[in-house]
Amino acid sequence: MGNILLPMLEVDINQSLALGDAAIYGLKMLLVGMLIVFSVLALLWLSLELFGCISRKLSGTAKPVAEKKPEPIVAASTVTNDTELIAVLTAAIAAMESAPAARFRVVSFRRK
Repeated sequence: MGNILLPMLEVDINQSLALGDAAIYGLKMLLVGMLIVFSVLALLWLSLELFGCISRKLSGTAKPVAEKKPEPIVAASTVTNDTELIAVLTAAIAAMESAPAARFRVVSFRRK
């Protein structure tokens, strides 16, 4: 079985080509090169998809689990006491960081 692409690209190296022939030869080379590159990329993509499907089947999950949407934050009433303000700030920080409130401590705050 001979090479399919080589007869299309055959050219005598010792012979100088006219401008039109050189352009046509260059376009043929461009097409063959692009065909090879995109074929290899398609094979890589296909193999990655195949390995991903196999991996998901072996781990037991069909699709990645979607993240749980956070609950909407209800606007707090006007805080008059500083200890209430500290509690509200700590709760807001804990909600944003998705961590227990015991890990945070409000050291200082400024009222504007």
